[in-house]
Amino acid sequence: MDTTPEAEPKAEPAKARQCWCVINHPVTDAQRAELGEAINYARGIGDLEALPLLIARLTGPCPART
Repeated sequence: MDTTPEAEPKAEPAKARQCWCVINHPVTDAQRAELGEAINYARGIGDLEALPLLIARLTGPCPART
C-alpha cells in the first residue's frame, strides 16, 4: 500500500462563508431549506433549547443578504 502524500485523495476546499455574523444566517435557498428542516426536526422531537438558536438564524440584519 502506497502511503505517500501523492497517493492520498485531494479534499475539495470548503466553500467560503457569505455570512460572518455571530449566528450564521442562511443566504441561499438551499441553506434556508436546510434550516427549515432543522427547525421542523427540533419541533418534532421537542428540543426547546435548539429552537431559539435556529430561529435566531432567520432573524436580524445580515450584510450577506443584501
